[in-house]
Amino acid sequence: MTKSSPVPDLSGRRPLLKAAAGGLVALGAVGVASRVALHPGDDPDPGADGPPLLLSAQGDSDVRALDLRLGDELLPRVGKGRWETRRLPTSTHSMVGFTWPEEAPAPTIRIRSRVAGAWQPWQPVPRLHDAPDPDSGEGNAVTGTDLVWIGASDGIQIQVEGSRPGGLTLVLLHPARRALDTQAAPLARGLAAAEAETAERRVPMPTMFSRADWGADERWRSGTPTINRTIKQVHVHHTVNANNYSRGDVAGLVRGMYRYHTQNLGWSDLGYNFLVDRFGRIWVGRAGGPQRPVRGAHTLGFNHESTGISVIGNFEVATPSSATLTAVAAIAAWKLHPYGRKPRGRISVRSEGSDRFPSGRTVSLPVIDGHRDTNETACPGRHLYAQLPAVRRRAARQIRRAGGSEPATITVTEPAAITGTALLGRVLRGDPGRFTPGDASVSWRWLRNGKPIPGAGAKVETYRARARDIGQRVSCRVTLAKDGLPTVTQTTSAVDVGARAQIVTDVTSRRGRVTVRVTVEGPDGVRRRPSGKVTVTLGRADRTLTLSRGAAATTIGRHRRVRAGTHTLTVTYAGGGGFEAPRVTRTITVPR
Repeated sequence: MTKSSPVPDLSGRRPLLKAAAGGLVALGAVGVASRVALHPGDDPDPGADGPPLLLSAQGDSDVRALDLRLGDELLPRVGKGRWETRRLPTSTHSMVGFTWPEEAPAPTIRIRSRVAGAWQPWQPVPRLHDAPDPDSGEGNAVTGTDLVWIGASDGIQIQVEGSRPGGLTLVLLHPARRALDTQAAPLARGLAAAEAETAERRVPMPTMFSRADWGADERWRSGTPTINRTIKQVHVHHTVNANNYSRGDVAGLVRGMYRYHTQNLGWSDLGYNFLVDRFGRIWVGRAGGPQRPVRGAHTLGFNHESTGISVIGNFEVATPSSATLTAVAAIAAWKLHPYGRKPRGRISVRSEGSDRFPSGRTVSLPVIDGHRDTNETACPGRHLYAQLPAVRRRAARQIRRAGGSEPATITVTEPAAITGTALLGRVLRGDPGRFTPGDASVSWRWLRNGKPIPGAGAKVETYRARARDIGQRVSCRVTLAKDGLPTVTQTTSAVDVGARAQIVTDVTSRRGRVTVRVTVEGPDGVRRRPSGKVTVTLGRADRTLTLSRGAAATTIGRHRRVRAGTHTLTVTYAGGGGFEAPRVTRTITVPR
């Protein structure tokens, strides 16, 4: 009898892909291959192939899962650059995905599923283009496909073309339906919050299902949500699921995506900030609070100044409903309005590195765009992408109704600042703070002791500390401008720029007297010599010396000789002139 295959421990941070011995690992169920791996087409009756591959749940989770490594026994080569399984019976599953190591070439994958006893047509499983940004700390060196919802199925057949990566893993999921999954609407928002938004002439927060409503197991996520400084864009996606799901299926669909993102891909949480179903209902995705500008993992290279909305379905083949478009527009208007963004406009955004725009490149993009505008993907599907102009119009209309007229002044709500470590050679970055309207342009002027630094380049938000900055105070003048409004200029608090130095000691001893010569040296290429004081400690003796041209010396034992033997010498530099150095400890020997 085939053993069930437990999923990795879902209370832990991230599961590890386990090495495949003999080409197959069903994470905890080695030995399945000899009973299920035949050759494609060996048996015309897919229902008579023996025991199925079994999904199982971990602990008190109601998401049943199977993570199955696909090697030669299950996925044999059937031609040049082609691999295919036979028709594999399974216990009930409703979601399918594939993962592999991110450094491996991406395969082209198709599946067909057995639904209600009938094998369905082949369908592609698109490669995943939603992803955290490289510097986010999310991920476990694994990539894969989108997670595809196919409905309740009890069989699967897989075709792979191009390459079959080592570590290619099939992921089957089946979230059980809960009683609350069929609730008609989320809890109503507080009357006080709605009245406050009206009084402040803000676009109201749309009604939405919370994470608790869809049943998020908060043990699966990890880390603390990252909060973006601003929101410049709304990125629209689709989940590439089948479009015939029911209202009662949606909460389970979201739980399945959450499990795949956190436990298979190693992300800290569900990648999307919000999801919208085909009935026009809104679901909170990533944790951190829907009102806050939480950084998601949905648009590689562009997560740092945006929010991400994914519409549940495949809109390469289906047309989104009017209710769905209205919901997307409602989220977009609500998230963009506080930052003064224009839903029908364009905005300049700096890429953090995608497969379409390299890191550091500034590109002009629609404020509300489709995933394909930033990455090489068909997402959000041609039919949803074609409706984005309508989404922009509806979002702009909501902002106008809320009193979204152009402000008369630029208002700073959070002052500009400098981030980074103020050391020679390190990069300082200007943070413009928060302000409205959010589409005001930002320019920069780096200052040394209050005066412009020659060659620092206006309009550049970063500055690498130079030798001349050592011991000086560096700040940044930040100018906010927008046509028709008075310019606003801020100067950040200054930082003291330092440099790492090193302590060199030369020790001689004669007749119980120990002479210590100390030199504090700056980094290579820096002519300026460190100043300040050093403390020399030998046993109970302490000498504090003032550096002259970076050097000092003292003799210990003039009045009371140092006894023969080994001693610990410590030299501490108090810092000065912008230099700092770690304490130096060494062992010396005093002869008889």
